[in-house]
Amino acid sequence: MGLTFRLLGRVIDLTTLVAGLALVLMMTHIAIDVVAKYIFQVPMPGTITVVSNYYMILVAFLPLAFAERRNGQISVEVVTAALPMRTQRGLNVAGMVFCLLVFSALAWQGWIEAGRAQQVGSFEIEQNTKLLTWPARYLLPLGCGLIALTLVAKIWVALTRRPPQSLDEPFF
Repeated sequence: MGLTFRLLGRVIDLTTLVAGLALVLMMTHIAIDVVAKYIFQVPMPGTITVVSNYYMILVAFLPLAFAERRNGQISVEVVTAALPMRTQRGLNVAGMVFCLLVFSALAWQGWIEAGRAQQVGSFEIEQNTKLLTWPARYLLPLGCGLIALTLVAKIWVALTRRPPQSLDEPFF
């Protein structure tokens, strides 16, 4: 299992790096577009399409697994903090199972929708430039699938090993 967790961790790190690079590229792309539009009066074609269909999806969905792996998701523990640790752990596992079901469903349906978009050759036209958008449709199921795998690993650790004392510490 150690090799599997290390491999999953590397994939998560890689996708998070890709998301970070996409963020930098998005800022650069927008800055160049603004300069081109207001100084040279020649906007870059496709900026809105590329930003909204590629960069934003990369930045929003690929780092989800990284945040989950590090227990960086938002949680409110007003009631559960007073419960015994065993109960807290049980509720934590139940929450992870629920999230696993949701993200698995999102990944599955996202994959189906991406396949449909690929079949029809989904694209957008911006400033007389045709830009394919169907490849970006695979980014959502990739991000959701990766967080689902992360949740499977966390559930496995929680059920088979002694998890960290604090629920805030990373599981792997």
